[in-house]
Amino acid sequence: MIVERIFPPDSKFYNRNRNRFSDFGKKLDAISITQLFSIWTLTVSGFVLGSGQENRFVYMDWTGWEYGLIKLIAVTVLFYFILKPKSFWIAGLKRLSGSEIFLHTFIALLLILIGWIDHRASIANFIGITPYVFAFMGCLFAFQVNLEYDETKGEWYNFDWDQKEQNFLFSTLSLSAAVILGFYFDDPIISTAGMVTLPFPLITLIWPNRIRHLQRVRFYPLFIFAMFLCVRAPWFFIPIALLFYMLRVVNYFRYGIVYPSFGVDFSDDL
Repeated sequence: MIVERIFPPDSKFYNRNRNRFSDFGKKLDAISITQLFSIWTLTVSGFVLGSGQENRFVYMDWTGWEYGLIKLIAVTVLFYFILKPKSFWIAGLKRLSGSEIFLHTFIALLLILIGWIDHRASIANFIGITPYVFAFMGCLFAFQVNLEYDETKGEWYNFDWDQKEQNFLFSTLSLSAAVILGFYFDDPIISTAGMVTLPFPLITLIWPNRIRHLQRVRFYPLFIFAMFLCVRAPWFFIPIALLFYMLRVVNYFRYGIVYPSFGVDFSDDL
């Protein structure tokens, strides 16, 4: 990271501003800002779906970016004033019960609809949302296995494998359904993103004793889906990149590590 090279931990600027960034980081943690990645990605999924239903061959299209940003602002307000205060959206924070998984899937559908509904939307095309819902479920099941990150040490800990086979089997089946339905509805975005993502839960299911597989299945699917959405809606890369790199800079000054990161542990005993 460039900031790490410019302001190493032993620099005056780093030490002078560390407390300031630490206080700011605590405020970001309190509002669960990282959950915006999933909220925004689901919303833009609907936006991209609508674009593809209007023109199957549209790519790198900036048309409607202002409406897309308005929708991101709208779902952000929805998250901070309704979903978060009432604990409706806690994906990734704990293992969910069956009713909570159903509730999160319903909210995911609602977010996709917010992104999808506009002048192009048609009831006849509503069924095209189905593979996106299955893709979300595939990612959600991957988060049902507990894994926590100690930001101060840069280590993963307190993970367990209860119901691992069941969760990753459901994740694999859900992503497979997303791929198949994506082909059926002639949606190259969801079908291709699903194929790229599918090996992560499948490998974790086959080789369960490597924590690096669990790290990948939690880190990469959301990133992959977001990047494929940017193929049709390149403007989406700007808000997610700003959020991603802001968190990296803040956490670097807080802990001296680069986080969030896509790094994994390669120790043989993990």
